[in-house]
Amino acid sequence: MGIEDTLNKYKWMIPLLQKADRETRSILMKNFRQRKKNFFPEGDYKADIENLAKCMLCPNMCRFDCGTLQAKLTETMSPAYKARIGYYLTTGKIDYSETEFINLMYKCTNEESCKIWCPFDFSVVSLLETVRDDINARGLMPDFCKEQIEKLKNSNTIEEYDIFRTYKEKGIQNIESDGSDEVFYYIGCETMKFPEVIKANIEILKAAGIKFSTNLDKKVCCGGPAFNIRDMETAREFANKNRELIESTGAKIIISDCPGCVITLSSRYKKVGVNIEKEIIHTTTFFAKLIDNGKLRFTKESPEEFRKITIHDPCLIVRNLNDVASIRNILSHIKGLELIEPIYNKEFVHCCGWSGTSHWADRDLAIKEAQNRISELKETGVNIFISACPLCELGLGYGLRETEKEKYNILDISEILIKVL
Repeated sequence: MGIEDTLNKYKWMIPLLQKADRETRSILMKNFRQRKKNFFPEGDYKADIENLAKCMLCPNMCRFDCGTLQAKLTETMSPAYKARIGYYLTTGKIDYSETEFINLMYKCTNEESCKIWCPFDFSVVSLLETVRDDINARGLMPDFCKEQIEKLKNSNTIEEYDIFRTYKEKGIQNIESDGSDEVFYYIGCETMKFPEVIKANIEILKAAGIKFSTNLDKKVCCGGPAFNIRDMETAREFANKNRELIESTGAKIIISDCPGCVITLSSRYKKVGVNIEKEIIHTTTFFAKLIDNGKLRFTKESPEEFRKITIHDPCLIVRNLNDVASIRNILSHIKGLELIEPIYNKEFVHCCGWSGTSHWADRDLAIKEAQNRISELKETGVNIFISACPLCELGLGYGLRETEKEKYNILDISEILIKVL
């Protein structure tokens, strides 16, 4: 964050300090000078005590745009309150036997709206992860997290069965590597629930003349759920498995339809000492490059029923991968298609509710967040919702009521592209 951005984030404080009386300003400055003594106790903590304290002492400038808060509508769900509870747990001011407080540390969707609005550029997502490190170190990982780790260990995926081995019954072509691929198409666990998306991506890659593989017989989860839970030993195991598979393809470019996979492969692995020296990007970024290079051309107009669409930007793409352009660049090349943007879009998008650990900790909360987002998309007057993330497409699906499922259609961008090749 540059100096100008920093000043803009801090400027809201100036009129408050100016209006405060002399005694109040004196107390504020005294407490600021003594913050380390008062709030940063000594001890062997894994949690980021210093920034948890700074977050909890802030007057909640970020809280009004937190998805879980908007779903629950209680102060408990505000980022600053979660930081406060995390601080109290770690420093022993709250007993770890209070399971509801422990569970609160997982009621987060990783959307990072908090960071967008935070005057100090904090990510409460990251702060809560450090608290989970302390929770795990004390052997207090919640059962709903243990269930996810058990799935990973038993099936090598985030499902109770090896979902990658279902490709035959779903009619998905498996393309084995010969060790000299141009691209490795890294399919996410949850994308396997959307076989039409995978089939579309495969046809798009073929249309562009790309030599690629999928290796579904050898495929395993990226390990992202273990990183969210902070079981770093399990995370490292999956990082090593995936590094071995990726290197065996010979591909210089790794593309994935799941933004969580992209983030895990490209940056989270480094935290457990595993580096994959490849270009790792989302399929939308890759397809946009193919269009710009003239390798991918759309020859047909958008079908009549898909003439008007709206976008649900995946939080992980726009706020973690910092890409708001690729999906719009792609859509701008489709003849006869009109994009109507929702009021909360790009980096200000509201979450689908189905990322992070929230949907394990409180499924009803996640569904309510999904319903909130669906309501915003419906305000556009459009009944075709486009996204580029399997978790978003799952979450938005849960946000639709049964009576609405025939009227509204949730599609991956690849399902639009395949219709205009």
